[in-house]
Amino acid sequence: MPLTFQGFSAWIEVDGSELPIFDVKENGKEVTCWIPSESDKNFSVKWSTGQRDTSMSGDVNIDGQPLSGKAMKAGLPQTFISNGVLTSATTERPFVFSRLELTDDDEYLNKVTAGLGDVQLVISHATIGLPTEYYSSRDPVGVGKVHEKSKKATGHKVGLGENKPIGRTSVLTVERHAVIVTFVFKYRPIDMLRANGIAPPETHKKRAASPSELEVFDLTEDRPDSEDEEERRIKALREELETLERKRRKTKHIKPEPGIKQESGTSSAGRRRGGRNVSLGVVDLT
Repeated sequence: MPLTFQGFSAWIEVDGSELPIFDVKENGKEVTCWIPSESDKNFSVKWSTGQRDTSMSGDVNIDGQPLSGKAMKAGLPQTFISNGVLTSATTERPFVFSRLELTDDDEYLNKVTAGLGDVQLVISHATIGLPTEYYSSRDPVGVGKVHEKSKKATGHKVGLGENKPIGRTSVLTVERHAVIVTFVFKYRPIDMLRANGIAPPETHKKRAASPSELEVFDLTEDRPDSEDEEERRIKALREELETLERKRRKTKHIKPEPGIKQESGTSSAGRRRGGRNVSLGVVDLT
């Protein structure tokens, strides 16, 4: 799910899949979230817009440094992609999550690390000018060592991969005006996000119990030792069954209650009284 603001959407992709976002917050024209980073993984910054009546710019700042951008001319809805830093009209160095180098050297204790751990996309109104031949011919000043006690000891930083060929790209001059929105993706290793309660805990699949952990039942206790034993048990069970059946048959013979005598010749349909039949009537039990 991407970050959104007034018709704009932004997200980070790794290996062609959108990274999950956690703890989204909106403060005025700034929208922030947390994303999981993985060392040695290339990533892309992507964003989409609705129809644009005026020209705009999309600038990507990483670890506090401006590294890339796109001129967004007025037009129909469109998706923009920033994969890395252009080094020529046909080459680019991709963004890559890298391990942050820590040190206990106090020389680095007060080193300014503002913006470290952030991928920032700033969308602004802009005036787009003529093409230029400017490309980044040198490495941006990357993040060096960070003191281990620094609050910005984020575990990762962003580096640049080796040059790779891309389709021919032109660079335009851009004059930026009022900022429309700033999207901030705070990247950290997933274990760090979980430890701080930002990302949900890992769901462990239930492990199959090992043979040593299984409860052992003795299945041989009632097992016959021989065929003779089986025969004796079958005979005993039959005798027990016959005894139960005899008891059951006896309980079916119910004796008349004391004081009630059944006259000979009477039936359930009627009795003779004074030489005539007297109907006992019919009771409907249905």
